[in-house]
Amino acid sequence: MKYLSAGGALAVFAPQLACSFISEKQQQCVKHIGLKISQDKYTELSTGKRVPFGWPATGISPDETIRMTPEEKLPETNLWIRVSTAQEGWDEKLLHVSIPGRDVYLGAIDIRFSAVLVPYELEIPKEYARDINQYGLELKLESKSPLWIFNVEDSKTDNSSFIPHILTSSKQRGSVDDLLKCLTSVNSIQSLGWREGCVLDGLWQLYKRKGNEKALETINRHLDLYFDDQHNLFYETARSVPHDNQIDGIESTLPYATLAHINPSHPFLSNVVSAWDEYTKPNGLVIDGKMISAEGCYTVAYPMAVIGKAWGNRRLKQKAIAQLKHRFVLVADGQMNLRSTGGKYTYTNWARGAAWFLLGFARTLSELNGEIQDQEIIGKFQKVAKMVLSMQRDDGLWGCFMDRRESKPDTSGSAGIAAALMTGIHNGFLPATYAENAKRCFEELKKQITPDGYLKGAAQDNRGGMPLQESDYRVIAQMGMGLMVQLYAEIQ
Repeated sequence: MKYLSAGGALAVFAPQLACSFISEKQQQCVKHIGLKISQDKYTELSTGKRVPFGWPATGISPDETIRMTPEEKLPETNLWIRVSTAQEGWDEKLLHVSIPGRDVYLGAIDIRFSAVLVPYELEIPKEYARDINQYGLELKLESKSPLWIFNVEDSKTDNSSFIPHILTSSKQRGSVDDLLKCLTSVNSIQSLGWREGCVLDGLWQLYKRKGNEKALETINRHLDLYFDDQHNLFYETARSVPHDNQIDGIESTLPYATLAHINPSHPFLSNVVSAWDEYTKPNGLVIDGKMISAEGCYTVAYPMAVIGKAWGNRRLKQKAIAQLKHRFVLVADGQMNLRSTGGKYTYTNWARGAAWFLLGFARTLSELNGEIQDQEIIGKFQKVAKMVLSMQRDDGLWGCFMDRRESKPDTSGSAGIAAALMTGIHNGFLPATYAENAKRCFEELKKQITPDGYLKGAAQDNRGGMPLQESDYRVIAQMGMGLMVQLYAEIQ
């Protein structure tokens, strides 16, 4: 209380100074201090590639060294250096960080098989703050291909959290309030597809269940980055290739559930339905290729149910239910499989696969509750939920592969599973006793929030194959934040 008067006055008249003043009194303070890049040469973007939203970015070539200097003095507190990816990655990269002229190696930012718009960090011991203030930092890329990162702020959008910076904080981890603040901003934007779909769904559930108006505002801000005033869509594929006004497979259609919630008359929704029709096999299964995947429960059945309900289209609603039934095949011999191709299963008991399956069932059943009641689907949902609960770890999370409880957990998969359980409870499909399991998960997830509100501990995208999923490699993931906030909206 004795610091309230001075600190409060500074907070009103000079918020940046207030942060410094309060932190000196050992209170909590979080700040991003920008890093200015010095680079001797510039890498050309590969032909046919594009950077999201046209944000400024720079390429770092293999073995190239660049320099970064703080735009203001670093305090001697908890420090993390951050960079964010501006091109899709399909290999492993190490960005070695050192202090030039001091023979001090700080470590490497480890970036493996990364999507765009993802922050990567390296914690720096606070005793190096003075040296960094004086000498700056050197970063050298070890990789077989260039690394593209956002480098300066965009002129139209506040993307400051994506440009290189030092996160300074008097605390080691953040709170749920920090998580909500981060999610309800541009900081949570993801590449358009299932990743951004998880974020948008989290924002929608936050608005729908908690009446959070900022969540609704953020949905529109995110969508405005992808759609122009004439409803044209601008985005890139998982290879950073422009794919404007087109659908890129069944995993790309999850965001349109949220679009249909807020604007059911949006003209692009017709393109989505047309794409589903093109992907429909003679038996009614919607897939692109020959593989049946759990993702389709969440990325196809759910948005299909939302659009069907919004349009009063019974065909779409029934087709959504059919997508869930077609994916019963993924559950076999007490195991939950992510994929089935010609009867061959892969990614057995993968936590995020279980999340896609259960969330797809929970959300689709929730949307159509009171309109279409299919006991076979409800029974399957209950069976899989019970099976997944039997594999929950003692700390409340699920291992990346759920049946391997000793393996490192996956926060994103855990959040999605728990959110599905709570949604099932609130719609009368699952026992209320499961809520305790979901709450234990939520309490453990809170320990993985960064000081500025991101969620850590997520298993990387599975583009790296089984070896990457079976490793202990974990990342920050905005899509995981979206799943955790879905859980928050159901629990609170």
